[in-house]
Amino acid sequence: MKRTLIILFSLFLSVATFSQENASHRKGLTFKMGPRYLGWTNGFYPDQEDSDVNIIDPENQYGKSLRVYAGYFLLPKISLSLGFGLDRYEGYGTNTAPLVMQSNYYLTPNKNSFFASAEIGTQLTFSSDALDKGFVYAFALGKEVALSDKTGLNIYVGYNFQQSRFEHENKHPDIIYMDKLNRKSLMLGIDLVIF
Repeated sequence: MKRTLIILFSLFLSVATFSQENASHRKGLTFKMGPRYLGWTNGFYPDQEDSDVNIIDPENQYGKSLRVYAGYFLLPKISLSLGFGLDRYEGYGTNTAPLVMQSNYYLTPNKNSFFASAEIGTQLTFSSDALDKGFVYAFALGKEVALSDKTGLNIYVGYNFQQSRFEHENKHPDIIYMDKLNRKSLMLGIDLVIF
C-alpha cells in the first residue's frame, strides 16, 4: 500500500510539473509591432452601374504598412487588441492611417501555435485635403514562433480591404458627392510580440 501511494504521489508530482512547464505563456497584456506588405493591390471605384473601374497602374500595385497593437489575452487562446497603422499605397499614391480592433484565436494554448486573426476599423485623417474616413478590415492565418516565454514572432498571410471616401466635383461643378476608392490586397506580415 505504501509503495502504491508513493508511485501515485510521484506520478501526480510529475504530471503537475509537466503541466507547469507547458503552461501557456499567453496571458495578460500583450504588445505587437510589425511591417506588412500589401501585394497585388487592386484599387477601383465602384461606379453607378455596379461595374468596377480599375484605376491603379498594373505595374505598381502594392502597399507598405506598419502596425502597432496593444491588447489583452482573455484566454490563453484568445486575445483582443487595439491597433494603429500607417499605410502607403503606391500606384495611386495615397497615405492612410487605420485605427482597428483585432482579435486573434490560437489553436492551442502552447507555444508555436497556428492562429487566425480578424480586424476591423476606420481611417484617421490629419488634414482637410486628405481622404475622408473609410473602413478597413483584414483576415489572416499564421504561425507563432516563440523566441522565449515573453517574446515571439507572428508570421502571417491574409487579405486586406480598405475603402476611402472623399469629396470632389463631378461634371456639374455645383454638385458635390462622395466617391469611394476600394483597395483589395494580399497581405504578408510579421509582428514582434511581447507577452
